[in-house]
Amino acid sequence: MRRAPARWRPGRGWAALAAAEHEARSGGRVVLFPGRDVLTGTLSAGELRDGSAIERVLLLASPGPPADDVPVVTNDHVRPVWRDGLMTLLTMPAAGGRITPAEVPNPTPCCADHA
Repeated sequence: MRRAPARWRPGRGWAALAAAEHEARSGGRVVLFPGRDVLTGTLSAGELRDGSAIERVLLLASPGPPADDVPVVTNDHVRPVWRDGLMTLLTMPAAGGRITPAEVPNPTPCCADHA
């Protein structure tokens, strides 16, 4: 059986590590941020950035950010992360040339189909 890397084992001060990454803006999810209340429905990527503290929108598995006019279907759930010092919304493709946040509001629980 494989062992987890030493940095993932208990007793390594996970809370302190998470707090340090968040303070350095190098990692961690952002729940409360300026403009989050207006990120509902469908907005363009440019409107999303202009109307909130989100500084960058990235499309998973894409070499660059989406164009400013690409529609973002928020599902009324926008949860950016800190990445490279920027508040970043990770998105994934959606139907009709649109994109949607990669973190969904109601994920299917693990084992939901056979528990």
